[in-house]
Parts: sequence; C-alpha cells; structure tokens
Amino acid sequence: MNHQQEAKIARDNGLCTFLAENALIFTADKALQALVLKINTDYDTTTKAATAAASDNKGFSAKKVSSKEEVSLLACQMCARSQVKLDLLGDLVNSKALNSSFSYFNSCPDALSASRLQNVHDAMKTNLLIITVDYLTAADLTTLQTKIDAYTAMSGTTTDVNATSPAQTKALEDAIKVGADNVFNLKKLATKYSTSNPTFFSYLNKACRIPTVAVRHTTVNITVTNATTMALVPNVRGTLSKTIELGIGSPEGLIMYQNVPAGDGIATYTHQGYITGIQKLKIKRGVINTFAFSLVPGTMTTEAEQESASTVKAFILAQEASKKSRSAKAKAQKIAKSALS
Repeated sequence: MNHQQEAKIARDNGLCTFLAENALIFTADKALQALVLKINTDYDTTTKAATAAASDNKGFSAKKVSSKEEVSLLACQMCARSQVKLDLLGDLVNSKALNSSFSYFNSCPDALSASRLQNVHDAMKTNLLIITVDYLTAADLTTLQTKIDAYTAMSGTTTDVNATSPAQTKALEDAIKVGADNVFNLKKLATKYSTSNPTFFSYLNKACRIPTVAVRHTTVNITVTNATTMALVPNVRGTLSKTIELGIGSPEGLIMYQNVPAGDGIATYTHQGYITGIQKLKIKRGVINTFAFSLVPGTMTTEAEQESASTVKAFILAQEASKKSRSAKAKAQKIAKSALS
C-alpha cells in the first residue's frame, strides 16, 4: 500500500466518523442515508482489503535487506583474511571451505544464505587456533554470529521486499476506487445543504478532501571498496545531498541511509589515505537502492578539496534552481487555469 492509498483510506475513515457524528442532520434524507450506509459498508471492505494486502506483503523489510548485505560483507571479509592465513600454511582443504565472495552470501535465497553464513562461521571457529588472532579473533566470530542470528530472526524474505500479490493489490485498488466514487456521489447529494445548512455542508466538503500525502522515502545502501585492491574500505564518512542523515560506514564497508526521498542526489566519500570520491545517484521511490563506489588511494590536496566542494555546491544549486523553476511553472499553470474558469 502506497502513501496515496493510505491518504485516501484515512479520508474515508474520517468521513465515516463525521457522518456518524452528524447523522441527526439528515435523518429525513433517505437518499443520503442509503449512501452513508453504502459508504460505511464499502469502507469496511477497503480496510479488509488493505489488511489482506499487507498480510500478503509481509516480506517487505528494508531492514532485512540491509541486514543481509551487512552480514554478507562481514562474512566475506573475514573469510578473505582467514583464507590468506590458511593458504600460507598450505591448508587448502580448510581454505576452500570458506568463500570471500560477497555475492556467494548475498545473491542467493535467504535460507541458503543463512546456511552458507553459518557454515563459514563454524569452519573459521573450528580453525581459529591455526588461523591465529592476528588474522581472526574470537570477538570477530562473536560479532559475525550475532549478525547472522539477527538476520535470520527477521521476518519476511528479501526476495519479496518490493513485491506483493497482484490479486490482493488489485482488490485494494478496486476498493479504494469505490470509495472515491462514493465521495463524488456524496458531494452531489449534499448540495441541497449548501443553503439549508451551510455549516454542515462546509464541514462535509472538508471531510471529503484527501489528507496531505506523505513524502515517500526509501533506503539507500552504498558499498565502498578500494579501487586498487577491491577490498572493502571500513568506516568511510559519507554525505548525501538528499538527506541530513550522517553517512558513517560500517566496519564492513557499508554506508546505509534509511530515510531518503527519491530523485537525483550527489554523494561524497572521505577516508584517510584516499582521494575524496564524488558520485551522482538516481534514487528510485519505494525500492531498496543499492550502489557501489571505489575510493582511489592517495592524498588530497587543497586544490582537490576545493574542487570537490565546488562540484557538490554546483550540483545542489542546480537542483534548487530546477525545483524553483518547476514550482513557478506549476503556479503559473494554476493561475492560468483559474483565469479560464
């Protein structure tokens, strides 16, 4: 259910309450009473359809997707370090039991992912003494196990994160449309009260309006790697022009933003020993947005820092100018439309 649908259902709920509270005003109006009965019956159908759609869409979990990505990053990073030590020891059997590929853990069904994560955890734990603490510690394994447990405990599935049953969705859409038709007919029937009871008529029309639709936000996940070695870069500091959230990367090289509006944005990535990176992003509404960026090792000069800041500033100013232009155009169209009417 999207935000516009939520707003329409909220409108119908408020309208039912308003009509119930003012029922005495139209007790002699049989046509209006019949429509009010239909409105209440149809609203009940809508709420049931919304519940059914929500229940069918229980797989929607932005946090589960983020959790899977985070634990997968950590697992492949730990496997990579452990494999280096096992290879140095010539223990190829145990080395091959591990996997340092992110996609091996993240790009498979949840049950298989959980099994693979647990298997490599157990394999590293079994060989912890020979891997040694300079490559892997017991605390590292405890952290991994905690993340595995948190990920597997989350309800839903990542494959259904943006999906819902077409049948349930269609039923909800149809129910909401019926509600809109009822409001249209209600306003027509209520015109008689514009003179006989203008106060009731005025408040009825207000109750028929759709509440302000909330801005739909989404999740943005960014994986940061070393451009030379392709190793994950931990604790990167990031900024994203479309949100005030602080972008601080995890030890596994993942920056997560949970509350970002859709549209074009610009991100920056800074870390000691690397050239500041700049990336333009197109964020889609209502889905998990996943991006990757590679930082180039090196030292930032004063000139390079100024150039980066100028690039970001120019992008933001251009976005603001475009927004003002669209707003002015919409205002002009509204004035022109009013003049014609």
